[in-house]
Amino acid sequence: MNPDFNKNTIDTLAKRAAFMCSNPDCRVLTVGPNSDPEKSTKIGEAAHIYGARIGSKRYIHTMTDPARAEITNSIWLCRNCHKLIDTDEQKYSANILFAWREKHEEFISTSLGNNTDHIIYNEQISILKDFNNYSPIIKRIIIDKPDGWEYRLTAELMRFLNDPLFRKLNDLKDGLYLKPPENIDSGKAFNWIQDRLNELSRIVPPAVGLLDRLTKSWGKPGEPGDIKEIHHVTKLIKEYLEHIIEFEERIQFVNVPPEYQKAVHLLKNLIGSQIAKLSSIPADLDEILLFAENQQKGNENPKEIRKEFIIEIPDSWQKEFNKEINKLQNKQDYNTSSSSGCFTALIIMIGIIMFLLF
Repeated sequence: MNPDFNKNTIDTLAKRAAFMCSNPDCRVLTVGPNSDPEKSTKIGEAAHIYGARIGSKRYIHTMTDPARAEITNSIWLCRNCHKLIDTDEQKYSANILFAWREKHEEFISTSLGNNTDHIIYNEQISILKDFNNYSPIIKRIIIDKPDGWEYRLTAELMRFLNDPLFRKLNDLKDGLYLKPPENIDSGKAFNWIQDRLNELSRIVPPAVGLLDRLTKSWGKPGEPGDIKEIHHVTKLIKEYLEHIIEFEERIQFVNVPPEYQKAVHLLKNLIGSQIAKLSSIPADLDEILLFAENQQKGNENPKEIRKEFIIEIPDSWQKEFNKEINKLQNKQDYNTSSSSGCFTALIIMIGIIMFLLF
C-alpha cells in the first residue's frame, strides 16, 4: 500500500489551513503569484505527523499504510517548517504537531471564518470535551472523519482505554506484581470456591452484549456511526476488563488450605485467558479497513466481514475440575452439585460475532 497522501487529501488539508503554515510561530502564506500569469507559486507541503516509511521521523510500525495516508495524520506546513520538524524528532513530537494543527484550525476558524464557521467550530469543541485527556489521534479522527472513521475511532479508543488493562492482565498471569493475600480457612474454603464459580457464570454473558452493541454503534451500511455510543461502549468494555482483573486478582492472591489449592489453581487465568482474545480488536479493525480499501480499488462487490470470538472451556479442564470439586464435596455436610453443574453448562462455549458490511 502507498502511505503517501493523495491529491484530494492534500487539497483539502491546504484549504483547511487557509494555505498558511500550521506552525503557530510561522503562519507564512504558502501560495502566491508566479511570473507566469497562468501559474501560482506554492511553498506549502502536506507533512506526515507519524512517519510514512521505515526510518522516517515519528514512524510507528503498528500503523497501517492507509492510516498513514489519512488526513488525520497530516499537517500543512511551509517547506522550511516541514524540514524543521524532521530535524529534531524529540522536540517536534507527534503530540506537538497535533497541537499545532488544532491551534491553527482554531485560529483560522475564529480569525478568518464567518459566523457559521464559528458555530461549526464551537460544536466541534463541544463534542471533543469528552476526549480532552485522550490521545490526539482520537480527536483528529472525530474532526476529520476519514473513510471508515467509525472503525478507526473504535480501534484507537480500544488502544487508549483498554491496552493498559490487557497488559495488566498479562502481567498478572506472569506473576509480575503482588497484592495482600486473602486468607480463607478450611471451614469457608469450599464456599469461597463455589462463590467464585457462581461469579464466573455471571461474568461471561456481558461480553456478548458488549460486542453486539459495539457493532451496532458503527451504524448500518451506508449510515454514519454514533460517536457518543462508540465512546460509551468502549468505556463499558474498559469497566468490564477492570472487573475481570479484580476477579483474577482475587483468585491469584488467596491463601487456602492445601486440599483446596488445586481447585484454586485450576481457576487461575481461566476467564482472563479467554477475555484476552478481545485485545485483538484494534488490529482486526485495521485489517478490515485495509481490506475495504483494497476492495474499493478493485471495484469488487460489497462483502460482509465477520470476526468471531469463541469463549470456551476445554472438556479436559471441566473433567479435572469437576473431579476435584467432587472430592471436596465429599468433605462437606451438604450437596452443591447442582450449582457446579450449572456453572459448567454456562461457560462451555459462547460465540461472539462482530460483522461489518462494505
